[in-house]
Order: sequence, then C-alpha cells, then structure tokens
Amino acid sequence: MDLEFSDYESLLVKICEDYYLEDINISEIAKKYGITRYKALKYIEEAREKQLVTISINSPYARNYELEEIFKRHFKTNTYILKNSEDLSHHDLLFSKFAADYIQEFIKKAAVVALSWGDTVYKVIDQFKMCTRETLIFTQFIGEIGKYNSLAGSMRLVQKAAERYESAYLTLSIPLYVMNDTAREMMSLEPSLAATLTTAARADMLISGIGTLSSIDSVEPWSKHRKILFPNMGDAVGFLYGRPFTIEGEFIHSSDDKTFGLSLKEIFDIPKRIGICKSKFKAETCLGALKGNFFTDLFLDEKTAWKILSSLKKEEVFH
Repeated sequence: MDLEFSDYESLLVKICEDYYLEDINISEIAKKYGITRYKALKYIEEAREKQLVTISINSPYARNYELEEIFKRHFKTNTYILKNSEDLSHHDLLFSKFAADYIQEFIKKAAVVALSWGDTVYKVIDQFKMCTRETLIFTQFIGEIGKYNSLAGSMRLVQKAAERYESAYLTLSIPLYVMNDTAREMMSLEPSLAATLTTAARADMLISGIGTLSSIDSVEPWSKHRKILFPNMGDAVGFLYGRPFTIEGEFIHSSDDKTFGLSLKEIFDIPKRIGICKSKFKAETCLGALKGNFFTDLFLDEKTAWKILSSLKKEEVFH
C-alpha cells in the first residue's frame, strides 16, 4: 500500500532521525521498518535531495585554501594554513586546536610517534583529546634539550602525549649533544637508550617544531661550546632535528656531528614528518625547511605563511 505524500515524507524524516541522531545502523533501520538495506539508504539519500534533512559541519577553523594552493605550486610539503582570527586574544589557542585535531587524525594510523621539543609542540599536545590506545608508543628520537625545568622538553612531551592516549612512552635520558665521541657511541649501546632509538627508527610519524639560530643561546652549554658543537655554521638560518640548515634547504653537515639520536638518514626514513610553526619571525627558517622537504606536512598560521612567501619573493629577486 502506497503512503500518502505526507506520510511518506514523515517516514523519511523518522529514518533520518534514527540514522543521524540516534546513530542506529542501516541493518537495524531496515529491520525496524521492514525494508531492505538498499531501500533504507535510498530513503536517506532522497530525504537529503528533498532537503528534509540537511547536514552542516560547524568547524571553528577556517583554512586558507587559496594560500595553500600557492604553496603547493612552490613546495612539495603539504601545508595546512589557518586563516587569521578576528579574536586575536584566542588565536594562539585556536591554532593549537587546529593543528591538534588534524594531527590526532594522522595518529590514528600510527603505531609509533616520535616527538621533538618546544613550546609550540607542547601547546598542540595540550589540546589533544583524551582517548585510549594502549598499543601506541610515543618516543623521543633525539636527546633532551637541556632545559630540565621546562614543560616543553621532549621528555615531558612524550609523557604528556602518552597520558592523553593512556599509552606507552620511551625517553632518552641524555643531552641532545654529547661532545665526547667515544662516550656518545658507547651510550647509544646502553640497553635502555638503544631500545628507545630502535623504536624511534621504526616510527610511522614524527612531530616537531622548528628552531631559529637563537636556539643556541637559549641553552647555556650550547652557547658556551658553540664552536665545538657547530664549527661550520656558514649561512645557517635555523635548526631542525638538532642540526643547523641553510635557507636553500641544506643541512650543514659536520664531519663530527655531536647530536645524540637518530641520524638524518633514519629521520628521513620516517614516512610522515609533521612540522608546526606559528611565528612570522621564523619565516626564513620555514622557507629553508620547505625547500629541503624536511617535513611532509607543515602547519602554519596565515601571517607566517604570507611572510614565507614574502621571503621567497625576495630570494627570487636577488637571484
């Protein structure tokens, strides 16, 4: 028996309410209304066509897709650019939530996540939503920054991230730079440190901030032994993975790398390397990272993105 139009319309609404609001699956809906699964799906689609039901996604984030397209033409790195917020007082928080939501989607496919340090990374992890994944592992992949009283040190960050997922974590209780070559080599064989490095080497993804040259002055031992740690700074514009690099996207290789942790080759073998930057003062640093394809994915705010393009144009003029 055919339903009257109003009855038929009412049926479509009820099915959509069950499906969208009550989260009842298609099989149960089909059984409830005595129809096939195909018919149930057809009714839901028809309700949308008749605009009896509309779907809207309310996102607090507005990405600048046009700007992202410009970046796509210049660089291989996937960029996610948050539009400027009118509420400047909450822009920092919004950026952290923006990056956190996307990164947590990436983490769903990961078994091992390697973490670096920094305030930006700390703020993003602070916005991670709580969930349980006991088999997930967060790990350091290079030594500790040396600011042991800082919440943004990498040891604290892996602990914080693991708390959000109720998962395991591994640390490297050793400074980022070890000047004595023999000591550095021997420490890498120490069982607990070796276990962390082995796990980090098979990470599915890596999350890192990006440092400027002022990073050296932020830690007294680095600044004090600058010439020993970095004998050839050359035209360096920033630091990433503990090593200095140029605006042309080239790491300044030292024949005597003092960094404790994964080698650059091991780091670049990690398939997903995520960078986070919200500082227009790091534009040239980011430009170097983009040219070198140091990240597979990079999260930026609009101001930083425009500043990067401005730096790129200046480069093109001078070349």
